[in-house]
Amino acid sequence: MLIKTAGSLGLLCLFSLTTITGVAGITAPMASTYKLSGEDLMRIRASTNEKESTVVQWEGQVLSYKPGEAPAVVFNVLGMNIARAKKSADGTYDLLAREFQLYLDPVTSQVLNVWKNPYSNETVPVVHVANNPVYQTFPAGQDYVAQARPGGIYSFQLAIPLSYPNPLNPAGDPNSPMAPYAGTQKFAAIESFTFTFPASEIMSNSKSLPSMQVYWTRTSPLLPFMATPNTNVTLLFIANGAKVEGGWKNLKPALRDIIDTTLPAYKEAPTERISPGGGVSSWSYFGRPEVFQAYLNGSVFPLPDPPLN
Repeated sequence: MLIKTAGSLGLLCLFSLTTITGVAGITAPMASTYKLSGEDLMRIRASTNEKESTVVQWEGQVLSYKPGEAPAVVFNVLGMNIARAKKSADGTYDLLAREFQLYLDPVTSQVLNVWKNPYSNETVPVVHVANNPVYQTFPAGQDYVAQARPGGIYSFQLAIPLSYPNPLNPAGDPNSPMAPYAGTQKFAAIESFTFTFPASEIMSNSKSLPSMQVYWTRTSPLLPFMATPNTNVTLLFIANGAKVEGGWKNLKPALRDIIDTTLPAYKEAPTERISPGGGVSSWSYFGRPEVFQAYLNGSVFPLPDPPLN
């Protein structure tokens, strides 16, 4: 994992007179940078209380870009992640999560069940994101740096380059049944998360930072359900979100209702890691036999939770 910090605010931060008030009522100057431990990162992203599931909800857009053409909004998106932080004896943290994202009509924001592909002129089923589980590991002893921003807040950026054998067709076999959906033999993308949070919260003794907000960008090839892997089109995801007080029941109705009726596992984060690696992605999910067959049958997604979660 590549870690990058957000850019400096220069003189604005170096000579800032911003102050913060701690839980004891003591006012102190806000430093231009703040060193974050792995434990701090878990407080920002989730909670250091292993009994708690932390819900984050986001909204945004997906744009497509083809060289020589104007970018276009393909979808609006509405998504959620429910996560639990677990600390190992050596100080390593595992973030155990499930993530669910709906692709919406870019004009009406209605949930899409089918999509007219402008590159193939074919209408295809929309496979919404239902990645369960998703894992991230944060090694012990690694420190991070947050930057001061106006208004008594800090921001912190995680940039994550992704590159690994394409789970749909790792051998690049042109005769594979997944070849029309997989894309290149090696999957490559970039994800970036910028977290903002009040200085008063990070300097407190709280196990979680309830006012955290997150800004997410991601580049990727066209998604498997789009069934046009050999184009030079890039997708750009841009979204922002925040923690949801009160858990999944306080999500927006479009997410909450599907979780209640179809994806009940998403009411709680995983309690244990059950496999190595990063868990499920949109590509590996699409490659599951029952998912691929449902796609070919024109089923409505997301599918109900599998027996094991």
